Amino acid sequence: MTVDEWLRTPYTRDPVRRRTYPDDVYFRETAALLGRQETDCANRALLRSTFVMFKPDAIVGRRVEPALAFLARHGFRPLGALEAEVDARVCRELWRYQINAAPLAVIRAVDMILESGPPCLIVGLRDMHAPEKPGTTAAERLAELKGSSKNRAARGLSLREALGCELMCLNFVHAPDDPADLIREIGVLTGRRREEAFAMLAAEAAPHRAAEAGTAARELYAAHPAHALARPEAAVRPHRPADSAAALAQVEQLHASGDGIELWDRIVLAAELVEGLPSEGRPLIGTPPGRRRGHPWATPPAAIPPAAPGAVPDQ
Repeated sequence: MTVDEWLRTPYTRDPVRRRTYPDDVYFRETAALLGRQETDCANRALLRSTFVMFKPDAIVGRRVEPALAFLARHGFRPLGALEAEVDARVCRELWRYQINAAPLAVIRAVDMILESGPPCLIVGLRDMHAPEKPGTTAAERLAELKGSSKNRAARGLSLREALGCELMCLNFVHAPDDPADLIREIGVLTGRRREEAFAMLAAEAAPHRAAEAGTAARELYAAHPAHALARPEAAVRPHRPADSAAALAQVEQLHASGDGIELWDRIVLAAELVEGLPSEGRPLIGTPPGRRRGHPWATPPAAIPPAAPGAVPDQ
């Protein structure tokens, strides 16, 4: 298949992606790999599967296993797991078409999270409900279910709500919006391991593959101490910055010195500091057209109770 063929329905319904991705090197490289696959195998990876990427805050906040349980209740079965090192450069590549609208202070706060130590954990997912939802891909269904980091409610209907997402920057997870995004993002995140990543997404669901994700999470938990992701009792809530430049200066100070404050305490302070800062433009590529953020397939789970100050979530 040609690059343009990977941008037809059902891989994306977005005319902006169709115009932009033929010139995106990550999309082109990954599409070339897919072009060497059997069509049935490629479509199993792209249409019936997707992935969720757990960020470092999900590792130290012990949100991976609760998230996998939530996803299992909604018909997503793990296919395996891969670690990915996401530094500031990879962050800018992954969100290249959205990050242009973000205040620099927000970008630097995200840098602090992604470069805090733990790697990101990519978990492949098979949508076991896909045959019941004709015309909807696994990536689209998970994107609906994931929820927004900005428009948060208290009903626990989305994954982020159920995980206790309270700050825009500490939102625990990322997932591609549609199969075209999946193609591009696997290229950004896995590089020379693209073939391994797509083999995972094309694999048949099996208990031993599902167990890999939990095992990977527990190994990361053992290597990285837990944190409540709440402001320490002794810390004063950051003053609202006068403007974007002031916000950036304060985040840079937290990043550079910390005045003896532990790293994850500083990260929480930075996330609080930038909360609510307005966008500084329009993203180059936005949310695909169609049903979004209504979570039409969600069922209310039991939300994770907020951790008490100084405590850590259940491990």
